[in-house]
Amino acid sequence: MKKIKRKLKFITTSLSVVVLVFFFVAFIKILIFPSPGIRHLLHLAFPPEDLYESIVTDDFLFYEKGFTKTYQLKPKYLDRYMIGLVSEKQNISWGYKFSGKIKAEFFWKDTFLFEKIITSSYASGQADNNTKYFKNTYLSNFEVPLNGKYKDDISVRLTVIEPDEQLREYGDTIKLFIGVSAIP
Repeated sequence: MKKIKRKLKFITTSLSVVVLVFFFVAFIKILIFPSPGIRHLLHLAFPPEDLYESIVTDDFLFYEKGFTKTYQLKPKYLDRYMIGLVSEKQNISWGYKFSGKIKAEFFWKDTFLFEKIITSSYASGQADNNTKYFKNTYLSNFEVPLNGKYKDDISVRLTVIEPDEQLREYGDTIKLFIGVSAIP
């Protein structure tokens, strides 16, 4: 009977050690190679000073059908990025909803990786000290590294398939921006 108890204790202890080693290795892996979602949450909790600086801010004619522009992306962080529009005057009316259609094609060097069709906005940021206006609207997001492995020599080509005529009234005060997402 004592031999059985000793064997059972040995097996229990061995299994406990194996389980602890497994969790320790998994924890270390998460710290060294965190998934994009974990990295994003870590950046939100402990943001570097320049985390929310755009990597692209540019004139983009959201209201001109067929307008195409390619942007070389130089991401500072491996994280979730967003494509959106920003108003220099912070005057996008509160009820604004993106009503165009944009094709976003992602590339590594000259190799096509994937595309997204953007047909709506998913969030907006309130203007400073004014609840009647937005200062930006988020249209789509993507993870860097692209496809889990591409972070250098990446680009996005944006093409207006259907224009958003509402944005014509804002003229050149509306800019395209690409930067780390502030949304969890």
